Amino acid sequence: MPPLSRRVPRLALVTTLLAAPTAALAYGVWTHAIIPVAVLRDFKSTATVPNIRTEMVAGATDANTAQFRDWLYRRAAALPDSGVRNAFLRRYPTAAAFDAAAFKTFLMMNPAAQVLGVDSFEAVYRARSQGDAAADPTQPYTPGQRVTIASALQMGSVYPDLDRRNQDRLYRDGSGRVVLTADGDTVPMDPMTLNWGNLTGLSSQAAEHMGLNHQPHSSSPGTLTMAPWNFTVAIGFPTDSVESYAEANAEMYTDLSYVAMLSGLPGSQMLSYLYGGNALHYIADVGNQIHTTQAGVERIYTDATWDYWLGRLKTGFGLWGSTPPKTRIALDILTNYHTLAETLFEVELERAWRFDSLGQRDSISGSMRMVLEDLKAGDPTFKRVLDAVILRNAQRSWYPPVGSLIAATLIDSGFEESAQVYRLIRGLGVSRLHKTGVAVDFDTVPAARVWSYIGDTANPTVRAQLDTFNVIEGLGLARVRDATTWWWDRYLYYRATQPRYRSQLTDGLVARLVRDRLVYLAAADARRDEYVKAHGGLK
Repeated sequence: MPPLSRRVPRLALVTTLLAAPTAALAYGVWTHAIIPVAVLRDFKSTATVPNIRTEMVAGATDANTAQFRDWLYRRAAALPDSGVRNAFLRRYPTAAAFDAAAFKTFLMMNPAAQVLGVDSFEAVYRARSQGDAAADPTQPYTPGQRVTIASALQMGSVYPDLDRRNQDRLYRDGSGRVVLTADGDTVPMDPMTLNWGNLTGLSSQAAEHMGLNHQPHSSSPGTLTMAPWNFTVAIGFPTDSVESYAEANAEMYTDLSYVAMLSGLPGSQMLSYLYGGNALHYIADVGNQIHTTQAGVERIYTDATWDYWLGRLKTGFGLWGSTPPKTRIALDILTNYHTLAETLFEVELERAWRFDSLGQRDSISGSMRMVLEDLKAGDPTFKRVLDAVILRNAQRSWYPPVGSLIAATLIDSGFEESAQVYRLIRGLGVSRLHKTGVAVDFDTVPAARVWSYIGDTANPTVRAQLDTFNVIEGLGLARVRDATTWWWDRYLYYRATQPRYRSQLTDGLVARLVRDRLVYLAAADARRDEYVKAHGGLK
């Protein structure tokens, strides 16, 4: 790898992409909440298959979450695999070194965030009430309260966005204070996150919620034109390859869910379903096609360049005012269309869901009726592929990496549709969304106002575009249904594990969880050392 100081973006189009991070919410909070219930309620209840809407789960307390973390530490510190065990103990020599903040860092979270399933419930809800995040569609949880499986899964599914666990991952010292470089720069915990977004704020969580396909990638502008889903560029931290972590999160939380279930600790079933909901969140993220591409489509950057020079002309090339840089314009346009796509589909889905529940199907557009049908039926083609992937890996291992296998299969089944979604949403959005100085946070726009940013739906062309957009988004949601079904099937399989096999299974799952996390942390440490060195060392 060439020295950091010598690596620069190669072409003008790539330079325009700098500082143009992708927004980081795949589906709205309401959609993340409804997916587990909409899918898993159809499972037939038997002696081994619970009815998620009626079966109650013993509640978890703050003491239970701390007890689980301590149990996990002791289990990792005593692993039969000496290589994994010793590597873990080198980083965490005592249980005190594996406190809540360290546990969050271990799990790719911001240690300063108040995270559901790690910190006290009161602290999580207090932090939420002081923030400006989206409304929580789940009921506030009282520690120790019994809830249905559905409620626990829903809480887990929405909170990776609500508690902002993946945002603002800054490097901190042992006392929790943010570390600065000699140049006065804030240090990222992992500089790789800068290739997806800003150091802080919503886009700073993008790396953990995105999933790139498994084909060769290129930073060539020709790739952005011909196959934008294969275009990647190191826009914030120069490196040989850009990494995304939705797959890793899907696996990490799946293993946590299994391990909590197998631990037998008080409150562990509640924690298991919370972590399971977390896994389903990251799986659903990559079911949305626009979460499988880094850069959108070329036309967004053409718009930014055109609008930049038009702004320069209007200001007399700086005589009568200033024009935002192309990078800023490109960022605003990309974010506008990314969050508009997510919000528009949620508005359409929630409206159709409401009418369907009232039996008013005549009030639902034809395309959204197809979406609801797909959500019930799934995607047979995708299901056959996923069946083959899971079963093939199950023949190789008793406990294959189910979470990452499901997420990877979702990504590779829908990534080419990402360009279609971006082109459609650009055609649907009003022209002012790609104008200088227009930046709309659609996560905060009321549903009724979303339509003011869409073209005239009475126009047959616009209506056809909206219908096509809905159908493509619905296909992604259909795949999410099949992915969720498979995840639940595997969960029930491990839940039924006979007691005499549980210790062996638990050790295998803990070993994989620890091994994967230590490999990631070592890579993040190396990238951070390189970043610090390039910025004059630490202050």
